[in-house]
Amino acid sequence: MFNKNNLVKYLILFFIVTTSTYYIPNCNIINKHAIYIGLIAGTTYILLDKYMPNIIIMNNQKKVNYNI
Repeated sequence: MFNKNNLVKYLILFFIVTTSTYYIPNCNIINKHAIYIGLIAGTTYILLDKYMPNIIIMNNQKKVNYNI
């Protein structure tokens, strides 16, 4: 049901956004809020990746890249 490559990609994004939000100096964000920001960023990325994918069509050995 889940593509492992995409799941790893989403988890890496969540981890990076959460840790960078937590460790940004001069930013008084509670740990719980850093996790919320990571969840919002991860969810947004998942939705964009699902509904606006990058499609590559090979036609007569020409690579045509459609960013939908």
